[in-house]
Amino acid sequence: MELDSINPIIQNDSHGDSIRKHFSYTFYSHEAKMTKQKNLMMMAFFSNKLAVNHEYVLSKIPELKLLRSPKAYEIISRPFNSYSGAYAIPIFDSTGIMLTVNGINASNVQQYQFRVLEDNQKIVMPWTRPKLFTKAYMMTKIADSTKIDEFAAYLGQFKGNYGTSLTFQVRDINTPDSINTSMTAYWLKWKPRVVGVFTFSQLPEFLTIFKQQWKRMSFGEDAKDWSADSTLLKLKKNFRHDENNLIFYLDDIIISKNIIEYRLVKESDSTKWAVNDFDFNLVWLKNLSPGNYELQIRYSVQRMNVCKYLFTIQAAWYQTLWAKIGLTVIGLLAIGFVVLLWRSRKQAEKLKAQGTQKQLVQTELKSIRSQFNPHFVFNALSSIQGLITKNDSENASKYLIEFSNLMRDSLKATNNEFVSISSEIKILENYLNLEKLRFGFNYKIETSPQVDTNAIEIPSLFLQPLVENAVKHGISALQEKGYLTVSFEKVDNDMVVQVTDNGKGFNENAESKGFGLQLTKERIKLLNQTLNDQQINFSVKRMNDKTQVIIHFKNWLI
Repeated sequence: MELDSINPIIQNDSHGDSIRKHFSYTFYSHEAKMTKQKNLMMMAFFSNKLAVNHEYVLSKIPELKLLRSPKAYEIISRPFNSYSGAYAIPIFDSTGIMLTVNGINASNVQQYQFRVLEDNQKIVMPWTRPKLFTKAYMMTKIADSTKIDEFAAYLGQFKGNYGTSLTFQVRDINTPDSINTSMTAYWLKWKPRVVGVFTFSQLPEFLTIFKQQWKRMSFGEDAKDWSADSTLLKLKKNFRHDENNLIFYLDDIIISKNIIEYRLVKESDSTKWAVNDFDFNLVWLKNLSPGNYELQIRYSVQRMNVCKYLFTIQAAWYQTLWAKIGLTVIGLLAIGFVVLLWRSRKQAEKLKAQGTQKQLVQTELKSIRSQFNPHFVFNALSSIQGLITKNDSENASKYLIEFSNLMRDSLKATNNEFVSISSEIKILENYLNLEKLRFGFNYKIETSPQVDTNAIEIPSLFLQPLVENAVKHGISALQEKGYLTVSFEKVDNDMVVQVTDNGKGFNENAESKGFGLQLTKERIKLLNQTLNDQQINFSVKRMNDKTQVIIHFKNWLI
């Protein structure tokens, strides 16, 4: 309940246009039959985004009949295109309901009180005197029969839980046992209801029913419930292949297309929820392919309540699975025969030359891979020697234990030309944990969610020399201030690996005395000769006082 301020639209609207744009309204007042004394008139303002057929709302929502106001049989006030205030007003969204009372103003407010009941039983707000006033929306002469009521009491803005009602009662304190006027709001769970489905060939029938819905009744003419037209409105479920443009007509009244949201589910595939294309109560689906569908429709004000409509578009003979398979097989056989003749001739010419070249390259790769172990062992033993020199026997012991585990994993890796990224990361972590004991730096290994580390493979012991180079020549001198990052990212069909450190950097083009980078470059050169549609690029750059070694695995994630 919001009792301390007036809704800005109602407070600031001087001519009614803004109120009519955002709200529907209704009013209710019953006269004392014997004295002809005019009672107070209560007005309600609520969202106009969604409405049920006003003429037949009591038959569509029978709960409203059970919540009618006192003396409803004497007079039923119903403004144009809104609900009768004599019965409960259905509320569908979180805007709730705002109430004003004509006949109460600042000069006579001491005479009146109002209260709020939940489900006509529980008092959620005791008798209270109104304290806010706003310009009267309707012209009445209640407070003073000689003057138009310029102001009305503003009771507040009220919201309830779905399935409950709030009743608002006003009394004159001089006659406390009599209710002067009252009104009820009922918060209703509601979902769309499909009342008819039209194909493109049935557009004339659709336009006929459309005109019936929006037809203005002449004075004295009996209203007809257009949604009960069983001749024009049919719920068809099966359609031919050429009936693939369908209009699903809904029962309720909407004010903008944003109120309707829908999505289409075809077997295991589904579209995202989309806002409707029209400002009317219909959903138009176009160019549907054959298959079984479930159309899901909901109102944006109640997304938890979804209407589901099942239907089927039959396939033409040439759209059937067997027809597609037959035509595809014939086409593939013809193409395959021609391609086979051409490729067999070309392949025979290439096999002989490629066989010799491939054996040569693989032999060179094995030779280079075999150089990594002695290179790594030399650097690891140097690290252990450094710890012993510092008399750090505890860390030296830990280093030897971890070093033995690392040697076992690295020796296994050298037996394979390619290993999974997860295996490579494990070796990197073992190595970095060892070097961290000596130098005290920090590091982080990051993998993008799009990179499956268990499924994607890279050349074995490929990154270890690069990480080792970053430690030895980059961050070792910084000790605890050193920081190193290894990241794996997906870029389109490529994978990009970056080794970044905050060391002093180095010149990639300068001749290095170490083996790590030299062996890596030679290895990339030879690998690129054996890879068909995949390539590996290597680059080094200096940016923001950080050194970045970038390895670009092209077409690695296809």
